[in-house]
Amino acid sequence: MDVNLAIVIASLIVGLLVGLTGVGAGAAMTPLLVSFFGVPLPTAIATDLLFATITKAVGAVAHGKSGSVNWQLTKRLWTGSIPAVLLGSILLVGFVTAGYTQWLTLLLVAFVAFTSFSLLQRAVRPKQTARVIHKRKAPRWLAPLGGAGVGLGVSLTSVGAGVLGMALLVRLSPDNTPPQRLVATDLLHAIPIALIAGTSYAISGLVDFELLLWLLSGSIPGVILGALSSKWIPSRALNLTLGLVLATMAVVLVLG
Repeated sequence: MDVNLAIVIASLIVGLLVGLTGVGAGAAMTPLLVSFFGVPLPTAIATDLLFATITKAVGAVAHGKSGSVNWQLTKRLWTGSIPAVLLGSILLVGFVTAGYTQWLTLLLVAFVAFTSFSLLQRAVRPKQTARVIHKRKAPRWLAPLGGAGVGLGVSLTSVGAGVLGMALLVRLSPDNTPPQRLVATDLLHAIPIALIAGTSYAISGLVDFELLLWLLSGSIPGVILGALSSKWIPSRALNLTLGLVLATMAVVLVLG
């Protein structure tokens, strides 16, 4: 199969996952680019961040038309994630310039493995009812602090905005929040932090723009289809499938 066609198909699948779950743009695409398409890790991270920006923007628009976004919570997350992504971008460019890139693989494996674990845990965890759950109100500082952790992870690995952001949103949101609202808010939160990191890496010459165009040609129709289909696809099946795929990718990265 032609390499470019394979990239388009892979990005179509990733875009579909992003539209359905809010997860996948970084957690799935970066390991795929490194393990199966031989893209150098710094280039994969940088290109994937711009890819995630555009893909998630399309997904957020598709979800946002139904009024799903929690704007107030998104703004609180940004107060921590935007400064953190600026710091992380400076650190990554500095390490790449100095030639210290081996640690990036270990960091990427750690984030992908954690993402896989979180998704699998979500898939097998028994459903809880409103009568069982009595969630305490989250403290005010949790949103900016958690956002900072997400921003730092995204800037250094391109992974984190999806599953880490989603886990944070679950903790911060009321128990009866519809999954579509969580996905839409997660997508919106991810856009500026991925854009800031991706732009800084583009200025530093790390982005492969030809690769980016091939990725977007598959992901944009995929994310639209995923967003439109999210009401009818069981979330447990998606979490289980994506969790197993990411666990496999983490192993491949370690062995590779």
